[in-house]
Amino acid sequence: MRELYCQGCGAKIQSTDPEKFGYVPEHLLEEGGSIICQRCYRIIHYGRHELGAVQADQALQSIAHGLDWAQGVVLVVDILDFESGLPPEFIRLLQGRELLVAVNKVDLLPPQTPLDEVERWARRRLKDLGLPGVEVCLISAVTGWGFPALADRVEGLGSRVLFVGVTNVGKSSVLERLLRMRIGGGQRRGIKPTISPYPGTTVSVSQWHCPGITLGDSPGFVPRGRISDLVGAEQAVKIIPHKSISSHLYPVGPGDLVLIAGLCVVECLEAGEGGLLLGFTGSGVHWHKSSLKHLEKWLQRDSAFARWEQRPVCLRPGEDLLISGLGWVSARKTPFKLRLHIPVGVKHFIRPNLIGRKK
Repeated sequence: MRELYCQGCGAKIQSTDPEKFGYVPEHLLEEGGSIICQRCYRIIHYGRHELGAVQADQALQSIAHGLDWAQGVVLVVDILDFESGLPPEFIRLLQGRELLVAVNKVDLLPPQTPLDEVERWARRRLKDLGLPGVEVCLISAVTGWGFPALADRVEGLGSRVLFVGVTNVGKSSVLERLLRMRIGGGQRRGIKPTISPYPGTTVSVSQWHCPGITLGDSPGFVPRGRISDLVGAEQAVKIIPHKSISSHLYPVGPGDLVLIAGLCVVECLEAGEGGLLLGFTGSGVHWHKSSLKHLEKWLQRDSAFARWEQRPVCLRPGEDLLISGLGWVSARKTPFKLRLHIPVGVKHFIRPNLIGRKK
């Protein structure tokens, strides 16, 4: 009997163990045709994510096999968590490939943000992170913005194109929208890639045969040091960027805190006169201001983390301090010396401002 694979998540179909990926009751296999596993069915119809995420080593192995198959690669990144989507070990896999970077979720940016400026920013960041000279396409998988240009560029990558990205950047949503377009043959009915708010839904590479091109959906790579990967699934859904970006501007001086309770605290050690910190999130959590005497309360409040560490940070005007998988604060008017209180193992990045003045 030929091997079957779930069209939703790519898992190899099996009928022996309901607690493993790809399970389908044997009597359903006799019906023939395209099929999805029990896990995908329950995610799609009930929002239940019973088996959890695919493991990092399994995802990496599947991505490597997919890259051997592919002629061209589309790397999907989340504009609101850009650096988290480009870990060094992932970039090494992609260097030297025929690569297009699809920058997703631009619909979540403030309406007044010039998108040509965002594209220039993304190109500079890609160069700084080890991917110079690659094509960039800004898109929104929710609204469809940028998809005609994306489809044209995907067709130029060859007859076998693999979609890759870290977990929760909207990679399967991007592919699902493309499949409804001319490039996908207008596949408005039938089985689609399984889309879920939970990390690690796609298990292995799924292939979608379209007119003149085959599109492959790979498992999301699991980056190290992202807060959204270190909390429970329900809290992860809350803090993964999914809402129009919100910002809060605070005058900040020594002894002040800017924080997201139980997840991150930025303590001001030194600041020039009139210093401002602007906090950004695109999720269900928000930045607040407090004072040093309440530090322990904010670290412990509803926190999933028992171990914290402190890091010194110097932030100049025109720079963001990004907390991987959470959000960022941006310096305005004066330089800051800060102390970052962060769960052990979570990464942070200093980068040029994504939003607002660049100097």
